[in-house]
Amino acid sequence: MRSFAKFRLPPVYGGQPDILDVSIANDTGSDRQTIFVTDLAFLGYNPYTYTGRLGSTFVSTAGGGIYREQIFIEMQITRADGTTVSPWFEEVAVITAAQPGVPQCRLSGNAMRNFLYFATAP
Repeated sequence: MRSFAKFRLPPVYGGQPDILDVSIANDTGSDRQTIFVTDLAFLGYNPYTYTGRLGSTFVSTAGGGIYREQIFIEMQITRADGTTVSPWFEEVAVITAAQPGVPQCRLSGNAMRNFLYFATAP
């Protein structure tokens, strides 16, 4: 299932006012939101001045474990037509480099589950 959202870098951490519309694959096995390096470039991310950086974290993937940089972002869940479903909320995201020629999708984090209903089996 796909969800739609807006991303921004919170001004409290030095983020710019830019907003990016994205689609997200709802993955109940994921606990960190994916944000691509290309997303950050669009949002005006500067790793030397942005204070919402949280350092590296170990991420388990189907291909094994890797370390990724994590940051605070703000998200707002939307419908496909752009109307809002949620208020802006803070989410922890892991920075991922998109691989050319490989289909990439953003996986969902924990915080968005507070605003969407997921019918999953125990």
